[in-house]
Amino acid sequence: MTRALAERAPAEAVVVGLDFSRGMLSRGVAAARQAGLTAICWVQADAAALPFKAGVYDVATCAYALYELKGTAREAMLCEVARVLLPGGRFLAMEVPTRPLLRLLFFVRLVIIGAEGARAFLGGEIHELGRVFSRVGKEVLPSGKSKILAGTKSCSP
Repeated sequence: MTRALAERAPAEAVVVGLDFSRGMLSRGVAAARQAGLTAICWVQADAAALPFKAGVYDVATCAYALYELKGTAREAMLCEVARVLLPGGRFLAMEVPTRPLLRLLFFVRLVIIGAEGARAFLGGEIHELGRVFSRVGKEVLPSGKSKILAGTKSCSP
């Protein structure tokens, strides 16, 4: 995801790839190098305790982690994302794949890692994001392969 964003970002943009897993970061670094992208900043950290100053990012993204995080960790992560976004900043999260085979594999993965709270979140993601962000919605990507949850940081504190 980070590599795809870096390929499309304006030259002056700062793109940061963050993951709790050193292994996933290593895979991201290797993929970015192979694509010739060397300006990405890579950070190993917990999304529920982001190591960034408040109000510094225009956009934050998340790929499937909302479903893997358990209740309080997911809530802390959403609050942390809102904290680091500028007023009016956007949060975009990839949702469960729409293609049947990918969707099945996604749910098998949830069963393996533990689906505590994931099923409830799948039915109430708009409501949960709405507790932290305004203008929350869900869109199907033009390719039809995935859905994106989106929200905006309110301009008021």
